[in-house]
Amino acid sequence: MGKVFTITTPESELQTHWFSSAEYFEGRGEVEFTFDPKLKPFLLQLKERFTTFRLKEAIQLKSSFAIRMLELLRQYEKLGERVIEIWKLRKFLGIGEDQYKLYADFKKRVILSAQKELTAKTNISFDFEEIKNGHAVDKLRFMIRHIKREALPPVEVSVSSLAADPELQRLLQILPEAYREKDSIRKLLSVYLKKSGFDFVARNIEYANEGSNAVKPGANISKGSNYRNYLAKALNGDFGLPHKEDKETKKEAEESARRKAQEEATAQKQWLEQSQNKKENHERARVFQQSLPPEALEQLKAEAFSRLDAQHQEMVKRKATGSEMMLRIMMDKISLERMKIF
Repeated sequence: MGKVFTITTPESELQTHWFSSAEYFEGRGEVEFTFDPKLKPFLLQLKERFTTFRLKEAIQLKSSFAIRMLELLRQYEKLGERVIEIWKLRKFLGIGEDQYKLYADFKKRVILSAQKELTAKTNISFDFEEIKNGHAVDKLRFMIRHIKREALPPVEVSVSSLAADPELQRLLQILPEAYREKDSIRKLLSVYLKKSGFDFVARNIEYANEGSNAVKPGANISKGSNYRNYLAKALNGDFGLPHKEDKETKKEAEESARRKAQEEATAQKQWLEQSQNKKENHERARVFQQSLPPEALEQLKAEAFSRLDAQHQEMVKRKATGSEMMLRIMMDKISLERMKIF
């Protein structure tokens, strides 16, 4: 339910989830899945357009890349060859933009790894040829080959491997990719998931991801780089709890500082706008007053005096400090009123 995939058509690009819901019926041994309605036309096409491969082959493959490579090869099995662009292959295999950015890593971790696993566990494998555009590898040509076997190696399939705990699957997705297929880590997570719950395990995985030298070299100079041991100690001591609390406190402080800075910036902007507005209005009032004949200017001054309260009028009469400014401000206000600016 948490896995997003993309369907590209000539008219659009649809992003959706494999299932919109999954319901397990206690005691009946049944699971009911619901697909998104937009998948209906594509699911109907499965009657005519599909790739088949034996379930035993797919079940025993641990790497999701190997499973998808198996599908890719089965599609062109009869032709015996397939050429595909690197970017299309990455997309088909579900590799994110931040994964295996260097071709050397992509080749080693994905292509050669899948080749090795398919050769060992299925009756189909491949050789490949790199096609370059300049100095960079642009495409791969897969030469599909069959491996003659009387029978595939026996596979033991448990219910848990077919219907894995969805919470455990979500936890595995939080792990660094290199550790998702490790049985020892799966068992470790499973034990603590049953014992302490999803949130407990998730916060300790995040703690290990940020503090382990295996994930972030140099993150902890006093520790080694064994991710499994680091994670086990974190789960045992629940080191993820104070780490999470500290992160939340830091986040709240950062959010508070961000809001304060935003409020100050808004206040500063408003002050500048008001100052600019006052300056412009004063200039308009000055131009207006300069256009008045002397008699009208005196009348304006008298009206401004009359609008002052008694205390300020007394200050003007005494020519007290600031009284002339008060009178000019009132004259500006009346001028703007006459200009219908206020």
